[in-house]
Amino acid sequence: MTLEKPAAAASLWRRPRFVSFSAGVFANNIGDGIYAVTLPLLSYDLTGSLHVMALLSAVTPVSLLLSGPLLGHVADRYGTRALVLSGLAVQFLAVLVLILVLDSDVRPGAWLLVLCELSVQFGGATYRSGWFASLPALFPDQPGQARGVQSASFRITTVLGPLLAGALLGPLGYVGLLWVNLGSFLVPVGVWLAGVRPPRKTEDHQPHDGFARSILAGWRVLRSSRAVFTTMVLVAFVEVLGGTGSQALSVFYLRDELRLSGGRVEIVLTVVNLCAAGGALWATRIAGEGSRLRMGPIALGTLLTAAGSLVLMTAGAAVAVTLAMVGLFGAYSVLNVAAEVLLYRTMPAEYIGRLWGLWRLVCGGAEALGPLVISTSSSVLPVRGVFLVLGVIAILPVCWLLLHTRTGWDSLPPPSGTQHAGSVSGPQDAA
Repeated sequence: MTLEKPAAAASLWRRPRFVSFSAGVFANNIGDGIYAVTLPLLSYDLTGSLHVMALLSAVTPVSLLLSGPLLGHVADRYGTRALVLSGLAVQFLAVLVLILVLDSDVRPGAWLLVLCELSVQFGGATYRSGWFASLPALFPDQPGQARGVQSASFRITTVLGPLLAGALLGPLGYVGLLWVNLGSFLVPVGVWLAGVRPPRKTEDHQPHDGFARSILAGWRVLRSSRAVFTTMVLVAFVEVLGGTGSQALSVFYLRDELRLSGGRVEIVLTVVNLCAAGGALWATRIAGEGSRLRMGPIALGTLLTAAGSLVLMTAGAAVAVTLAMVGLFGAYSVLNVAAEVLLYRTMPAEYIGRLWGLWRLVCGGAEALGPLVISTSSSVLPVRGVFLVLGVIAILPVCWLLLHTRTGWDSLPPPSGTQHAGSVSGPQDAA
């Protein structure tokens, strides 16, 4: 199947609506990055409990996994407007309550910290589900690139947010950082008030499926495209290899075996995160609308890079390990963003909320599996052996890709604007 290259669209960055939209998302992500550093430090000072800190860290993946399909159903059924402002309001109120308690004479207990964290994460998931499900309506000619830019923006803020938190913690303290986080919720509201908002959902007066049937319909649409579904499975493999578990393992390796100081580890992580952000921007360019590059070469290149990097991690030199981390997490970033661009540029807009929720459920579950694999392996193997185990896991999808290079699994379905619910299971893309 040969795809004709469509006429080049104007750069998204030349559109004031997109610039305003991205500024709101960027500011909110910066606030989230500051909050992600502030809350664990605050909980340690208040409770001194590793149990509480572990419980707080578990809230984010659990909330994302459980809320994804539900929020996707709401976005597709009732429209994205129902999610954006309500999600921001939940976040705002949760952080405001925490600030008011800290300013009072009451010492917040562990239950309040967990409740606030759950509210902030669920509110954030609600807001993002609404905003990102509205991308096909806001930017119908370039929804894939619009999504890729937001993913790259998020990776940039994972570097800037902690850096700002570290710089401002001394002069502002925990409460001051929370006020900065609170202000970041208002920037997307300002963007909304300026008129950059998803259109109202038109009422079609047709009977609608319940939640279970709606999600099942979304799964069938997702399953109908071999390119998108197979890419999701490959991303799930990469989530096991390069997710939060591998990040924690890498930090432990740098500190415990290579004896790097905390400051040097921070430098290494900053370099790795900046390279991953650059990889995300590159993936947006090579996989976006107008590109004829298929997912097969992208997936094969990133998985080979990940496998080689995991082997290189066993080297005893800090420079080699830093290069290996750049390769591993850079490949993780490139494949993730390219896959998200593919999803948004090819799948029907009326299903995008549910499709993204299901995508996060599958890939988020795989990411949660990573720490379990690492924990099990580390109980019988040294750290370097654990990296080799992950490298072997990376070889499995590489072998599959090499065996299926000529099957056309990565042939793209029609663009999302021309694909309809009744035609998504055509013979060419049927799995």
